[in-house]
Amino acid sequence: MGFVRLVDRLNRFAVVSLSAAFIVMTLSIFLQVLVRFVFTAMNFQFSVPWTEELARYLMIWSVFIGGAVAVRTDKLIALEVLVHSLPDRLGKILKIGSHLLTMVFFGYLLYLGFEFALNQGERQTSPVMGIPMLAVYLSMPVGALLGALNLITLFTDVFLRKSDIRFVSMEDETFESLD
Repeated sequence: MGFVRLVDRLNRFAVVSLSAAFIVMTLSIFLQVLVRFVFTAMNFQFSVPWTEELARYLMIWSVFIGGAVAVRTDKLIALEVLVHSLPDRLGKILKIGSHLLTMVFFGYLLYLGFEFALNQGERQTSPVMGIPMLAVYLSMPVGALLGALNLITLFTDVFLRKSDIRFVSMEDETFESLD
């Protein structure tokens, strides 16, 4: 289905973006360690305070986007043993119910995130880099929106494949385009 392929393409872009963010975070933290410990031991006295702030903001984005991408393959933390120990029908109902509750959470997070980003983000700037905090605060609603899209895609994919929603996290082919 076109919708599923579109969301999977969006997820591929998100995964590439996450990879780039992790590379930048690693380099930023490495530079901070070099400056703080190695260069200080060699009597070079300077600082790069933006590295810590950059790493923190990239980590925030990574958590929201990474969590949203994990929804697509049902890889979020869950008590799978409970779902699998119940009779089939009851296990499916519990799994679907938990996903619907997650969708409500994403909706609330989307609302709260936009509200916070628009009310606070435009007035504040980051202490060191001076970027608008809107760029950081938008991670919450963007992650929630992507999470909701991925949850809808998960339901759609399960329906189209006629597969058991309880075992999506164990299937390798569900999101093979990211491998």
